[in-house]
Amino acid sequence: MGFLTADDDNPRPEPHQPPGRRAVLARALGLTAVAGLGAVASIGTAAGPAAASGAGTASTQASQADWRFCVKCFGLFFRGYPTDGACPAGGGHDSAGYNFTIPHDIPETPTAQHNWRFCTKCYGMFFWGYPDNGRCPAGAAHAAAGYDFVIPHDIPENGSSQRNWRFCPKCYGLYFYGYPTNGACPAGAAHSVAGYDFVLPHL
Repeated sequence: MGFLTADDDNPRPEPHQPPGRRAVLARALGLTAVAGLGAVASIGTAAGPAAASGAGTASTQASQADWRFCVKCFGLFFRGYPTDGACPAGGGHDSAGYNFTIPHDIPETPTAQHNWRFCTKCYGMFFWGYPDNGRCPAGAAHAAAGYDFVIPHDIPENGSSQRNWRFCPKCYGLYFYGYPTNGACPAGAAHSVAGYDFVLPHL
């Protein structure tokens, strides 16, 4: 996996050989067209056999639905299991709002960052691009499994996407930065903000 090489206050991915900008934007903004198919194929498989083995077709692996906002910690978590993981504000996560469909296993581009992973302990989305894995509300560091999520950033928000999702440099989680407060961080107090302005597709 490629680790970030820029300063900690603005984590940026290593350069790659991306496709053209038009293809990037079309792919990032057009993923909701296959979100329904991705949701059917991917529900409950954030850490399942299909995710781990890469089984399935490209169309069924374009995006995964059931990623939700937690009203208690403001983090993004996977709601495809009977339980709702572990929330740093206590108990399980509590979902509200959009059903996000997160792209995965596609090339990283200048406006989409890979190395975002599902944590099997807290069910949250965290960045897996550093030597350590941040702080998990279930204790110690996050544990990665499943798809390599590739999240669009610094592109215009539209009717089927939401901006203001940010990386927390304390816990490495992805959280919503659109309120006066910054939720609850498993590393203590509220989340901190750094890096890209992520724009999540939703149904």
